[in-house]
Amino acid sequence: MDDAAPLWQGDVKPTDPYHKEITWLADTGISTGWDDGTFRPWEPINRDAMAAFLYRMAGEPTWDAPAASPFVDVTTKTAFYDEITWLADAGISKGWNDKTYRPLDAINRDAMAAFLYRFVDNLGVPQVVG
Repeated sequence: MDDAAPLWQGDVKPTDPYHKEITWLADTGISTGWDDGTFRPWEPINRDAMAAFLYRMAGEPTWDAPAASPFVDVTTKTAFYDEITWLADAGISKGWNDKTYRPLDAINRDAMAAFLYRFVDNLGVPQVVG
């Protein structure tokens, strides 16, 4: 992708903060943006979309999603059902104590830390030491 060209219909420009990182997300296919062709960089991300990001970041591993969801608020018709159930099967997301996943809630920073830690730990990705 040309760094000089606007990304996602002018939604992200080369002068915007994190342009390089957002462009990387697009180039790698980790983020596909919204159906209207935007990225919406200042909007929070929901837990369902984060599941999709992590699934894609793992290389879209072969996965047969279960016929029944491990979460009471996620059905086979829920957007990103395969990705959400993969996240649970891989031990990256445990959901809430009430057996919900809350796919349309924005992900909090504490949960994101847990997701990333488990992603690295459970998938055998080398730990980054700073």
